[in-house]
Amino acid sequence: MEELDIRDLLSYFGTKIVSFMAIVALVVTCGCLYSVFVQKPEFTSKTSIILTGFSNGNSESSITQSDLTVNSKLVSTYQEIVKSRRVLNQVISNLRLSYDTKALAKMISVGSVNDTEIIEISVTNQDAKEAYLIANEVAEVFGEEAKDLYNLSNVSILDYAEIESIPSNLNVTKQVILYLAAGFVLAFVILFIIYYFDTTIKSVSDVERKYELTILGSVPDYSKKKKGGKR
Repeated sequence: MEELDIRDLLSYFGTKIVSFMAIVALVVTCGCLYSVFVQKPEFTSKTSIILTGFSNGNSESSITQSDLTVNSKLVSTYQEIVKSRRVLNQVISNLRLSYDTKALAKMISVGSVNDTEIIEISVTNQDAKEAYLIANEVAEVFGEEAKDLYNLSNVSILDYAEIESIPSNLNVTKQVILYLAAGFVLAFVILFIIYYFDTTIKSVSDVERKYELTILGSVPDYSKKKKGGKR
């Protein structure tokens, strides 16, 4: 097909609307079956730590501008320390986990909250209780290790993790919308490929366009007239 006629293409899709919707329904059905029977639920527990003023033995000491400046520079460094082998090995030992440091590191994500001195530690696991235990233990171990490494007491736990009851990787509404979008795209692609590579002659205009010849006459299709009844 040398040229693509948009009008013919739209007309073709109009005649294939049933096939189009059937492909979409098939994709959505397969996606829902995958979500229900194959995809395993995962739970995410989060704990947050905050960088405070540096302890100097005076309980009434306040945070100075110098403390805030140093803390802001330490945020990115502390994020890397959280997932270091030094911290993770201690967590594995304390909780007697069966994971190695690489597997445990994949479960953990660390980030700062809106460019503040707050660091959020998220742990995702198929066991909600285990995710909760790991998140809190990582925060505790990190606080001790940061103190040993920098000889600073500027890490405090802001919020401890809780056991989550709702899976973090299953969102029915979001997944159905994604399956619908994928179904529409797949149906369009399949029908477009069939249309594009279909070289059969379907009308008089196809002959004129393909062979550049003038049609003097054509044989009518009486089968369509019979369906409408005899005149």
